[in-house]
Amino acid sequence: MNAKPERASPNQKTKFKSGFVAIVGKPNAGKSTLLNRLVGEKLAIVSTKPQTTRNAILGILTRENYQMVFTDTPGIIEPKNLLNRCLIDTVRTAIGDIDLIYHIADVTDPVPVNESVMNLLKGSRAPRFLLANKIDRLGRPFDIRDFPNLPDPAGYEKAIAISALRGNNLDLLINLTLDYLPEGPLYYEPGQVSDRNLRFLSAELIREKAFDLLGEELPYSTAVEVEEFKEREEGKWFIRAVIYVERESQKGMVIGAAGKMLKKIGTLARPEIESLVGQPVYLELWVKLRKNWTKSEQELRRFGYLTGRKKSHKARLT
Repeated sequence: MNAKPERASPNQKTKFKSGFVAIVGKPNAGKSTLLNRLVGEKLAIVSTKPQTTRNAILGILTRENYQMVFTDTPGIIEPKNLLNRCLIDTVRTAIGDIDLIYHIADVTDPVPVNESVMNLLKGSRAPRFLLANKIDRLGRPFDIRDFPNLPDPAGYEKAIAISALRGNNLDLLINLTLDYLPEGPLYYEPGQVSDRNLRFLSAELIREKAFDLLGEELPYSTAVEVEEFKEREEGKWFIRAVIYVERESQKGMVIGAAGKMLKKIGTLARPEIESLVGQPVYLELWVKLRKNWTKSEQELRRFGYLTGRKKSHKARLT
């Protein structure tokens, strides 16, 4: 996905810095909101329901003297099924070869960290920042002494109070991050803001709308696959996507009475997909059954959640 380029001059006096930053934390801590805010584009889907993010998504911020590559990771919980274990593996890979970790914690959460998060952090040698997020919801100045459930700041290089939603202290965060990035190459073209293509991002937007509209349990049984993504006529794109569920009874819930729920999902997703594509879009949605896909290695591999041992992004690019 591309935005307006901001090219780094090869003859610049300031040495160019580049590096990879992983954003980790519990579900609903604000990881995806932070990624989107830092990059200035909606790359990762956002929902009030936890465990929305399932894939590691790169967001790329390029300026004249630096390039920061942020990785949004799935929320870390105690793994209860095969899908959860796949998501934990995704996070483990993301922090395996990284320059800096943002550990984001929700200050409004009575339990802002869990054992799974801390165990993963212990397994990485990368320096880390503690980001106390959602300070905009407090209605008072933030004082870390008022939040004994947050991790001890002494275990981090920096502790910064932020609002990913409002942008509070994100300029400070960027400036401090620069101190921890090495001199390095331009890993991605200056105009590129993500490693994911429009096909993937469109599927994610459809899944986001399904998460927002459906019940508390059903969203976690849904996956979205774009089967066709092409320009059928000049200036208009055709997208056919399938929403998969794992039980027959769930199909009716996604389709709704007289197809109203499925139509509503499409109505909400289409304008955002058009914004990504930059052209009018005809969106065709279907619902299909994949029995117990969240418990099947074959199906998890099909949807890209189980891909075997993966190299880190940095290892693939160098």
